[in-house]
Amino acid sequence: MVTVNDSKINPVTNNRKTSFFFFAAVLFVLTLAMFGQVLFSFQNRVFSRPDADLALQFIPWREFGFGELRKGNLALWNPYIFSGMPYLGESQSALLYPLNLIYIFTPLAKAINISIVLHIFLGGIFMYLWVSRRKLHPLACFLSSSLFMFCGAHFLHIYVGHLPNLCAIIWVPLIFLAIDGLYEDNSFKWCLLGIFAIAMQILAGHPQYVFYTAVAVLIYSVFCLINTKQRLKLALGIFIMYAGAFMLTAVQILSTTEATAESVRRGGIPFEFASMFSFPPENLITLLTPNFFGDNISFPYWGRCYLWEMSLFISVTALILAIYGAIYGNKNLRRFSLAMAIILILFSLGSHTPLFRFLYNFIPGFNLFRGNSKFILLASLFIILLSGIGMDKIIRSKSIPKAIIIALFLAGISLLAATFCLQNPAAVKTNGGLWSHILKAIQTTHESYLLMPGYNINPDFIRKAAMFATKNLFITASILLVLALLFILRRLSHRIAYVIAIMAVIEIFLFAKHSLPYFDPASIQNHNLNKFLAEYPGDYRIIDPNNPNNAMQLKIANVWGYDPGVLKRYAEFMAFTQGINPDQANQYLDFHYFHPLYNMLRCRYFVSYSDNGMQIVDNNYMPHCVLIHDWLLITKRDDILRTMQKPGFNPAETVILEKQPNPLPVKYTESETVQITDSSTDHLILEADLPSPAILLVTDAYSKGWRAKSLKGSVQKNYEVMPANYILRAIPLSAGHHHLRLEYMPLGFQVGKWISLVSLFIYIGLLGWYFRKTLRLKS
Repeated sequence: MVTVNDSKINPVTNNRKTSFFFFAAVLFVLTLAMFGQVLFSFQNRVFSRPDADLALQFIPWREFGFGELRKGNLALWNPYIFSGMPYLGESQSALLYPLNLIYIFTPLAKAINISIVLHIFLGGIFMYLWVSRRKLHPLACFLSSSLFMFCGAHFLHIYVGHLPNLCAIIWVPLIFLAIDGLYEDNSFKWCLLGIFAIAMQILAGHPQYVFYTAVAVLIYSVFCLINTKQRLKLALGIFIMYAGAFMLTAVQILSTTEATAESVRRGGIPFEFASMFSFPPENLITLLTPNFFGDNISFPYWGRCYLWEMSLFISVTALILAIYGAIYGNKNLRRFSLAMAIILILFSLGSHTPLFRFLYNFIPGFNLFRGNSKFILLASLFIILLSGIGMDKIIRSKSIPKAIIIALFLAGISLLAATFCLQNPAAVKTNGGLWSHILKAIQTTHESYLLMPGYNINPDFIRKAAMFATKNLFITASILLVLALLFILRRLSHRIAYVIAIMAVIEIFLFAKHSLPYFDPASIQNHNLNKFLAEYPGDYRIIDPNNPNNAMQLKIANVWGYDPGVLKRYAEFMAFTQGINPDQANQYLDFHYFHPLYNMLRCRYFVSYSDNGMQIVDNNYMPHCVLIHDWLLITKRDDILRTMQKPGFNPAETVILEKQPNPLPVKYTESETVQITDSSTDHLILEADLPSPAILLVTDAYSKGWRAKSLKGSVQKNYEVMPANYILRAIPLSAGHHHLRLEYMPLGFQVGKWISLVSLFIYIGLLGWYFRKTLRLKS
């Protein structure tokens, strides 16, 4: 190998630090070029689609949580969806993520956009730092950074507004940088960096990416341990990284663990549910052409699952560079990268391989999540690393092997030939044509959200799908032929390396730019419903299946919601009311009718939609607090549900308990009162006067984290909160005057906050010690 003098082809200097700042500025310019049109607009627009998760979940969640934080209230409980559920413990709230502080000081739409832009840019910076650790040429580092910022597995999450995903993803390169640092020199600074990066990923609010990253780290660490003599130090360093991060984020981890133990994900999810959103093998073609199955912009995506988690695209040029790097790159530079990419793609295939059944049954964590396709993000990271290594090799080598040039020409010509064959009328015909078979094969999997069973695959759709796919194949073939020519020219001039790098950046930039939608948040509001509810205020709930999380913005509670953290008891009850087996309950529910038991949920209005517009049905509903003297002791779920289903059961007069109350309720003849004198997201202040013992029924969802405290003037010193009617809260009261505080204060939060505070103090101390030590050594 002949080494090229970098100074001849470096536009800045040989100084790597100077190169970093130069290319960081270029990444910043690229970021502004991508987002500036909306970011600096005076119009109120946000990146994403108006019918996706940003609008349906994260706009309401961010507005509620940080709106409360702006008032000085750290919301532990969300009273507005699912008749109440944990909020901080549902990690996607991301209330403790430091970079989310922008939501406190900035209008919501601007905060969302700035957060997206900031994280895309930081992802590029962190990728640069990781790749540069391998001593790649600065241009190769810049290329890898650009690819990571705009690749399909990362950037397409903006399309649906997956804010926690975007926040969690960017810390992955920094975590692997810390591991590489430990692998190479065992300095304690890498432990400190790793603790920081892992802690930030945890707080970012997407535990699935935290788990999948940990799986990738484990595999990568095994490779490192096999190839080093400092096995004990490396293993200890990685353990310290994760242990330190867990201690720092204990308040979030313990809160989430406690909330999860009561959610629909308690004990794991069914295998069929966990199998959903596995990466379809045919989508490996997205490595070559990202829009073969449609792009949801110019033509609807008809492939399996959702495009934003089923695309491996990093640009055609970068893919060729990755192949080049895997074959010709320096062995020490590419260490484990190809093996990691292959293993992680295998994991992403999920239920399409026998491996997933083993992982689901025997490896803790794999039974808690669906969407194994998320492993493609981690696979893309290592493919992109190989692209950088390939770029570095092209820059530093004297020439390009003829074999790669010949292979590129053959691949380009073959793909052109395939394009013309796939456009043949025989291939496009409705009956018996190749495209008809392909589309019907996708339809029979029942995994396409466009080609649903019963969808009419008409001749026009077949023709358009074929034209769109072959057009994209033609573009790919053209790029391959242009690359072959550039590789020939590279044998003549080193400067062509820049052309290749620029070509890859332009290609991935245009892909990302084409995939970037935006909308006005006001457009998703149901103004007629909002106006109606404003005219009829009160302490009640509604059922609005169209956008249930909108309740968090309106401050009008909803019986249902859109979040995987729904309490298991509550989801089982709601499934039962719609004729579904409670054992199959999850966060999804279609409302076919209004069940009479919804009155005990304080459900006043049932909103439905049809071709005739919006219909609102008014119903009787129970008050927030009720004093009840008749009770039944039933301990089994199915017996409780069947009893409540009986025609004679009236939840306003009889309550079902799962243990004997103390004191026991007694029939009364005199008047009694109960009222709420103060409330917030996490507490109620109650006063009650009773001539005889009774059960105080609170028509909000039950959770073990709720407890009642006696306040001044109360006749009763100790109160017990127990489940009532399987899903609500009950507090046995003695005769007399009661003044109590009902508050949500889970044990995990109480213990975790002190662990986190002490750990933060220690971590800051270690940072100070390390920097003082470094300064002394320099002086």
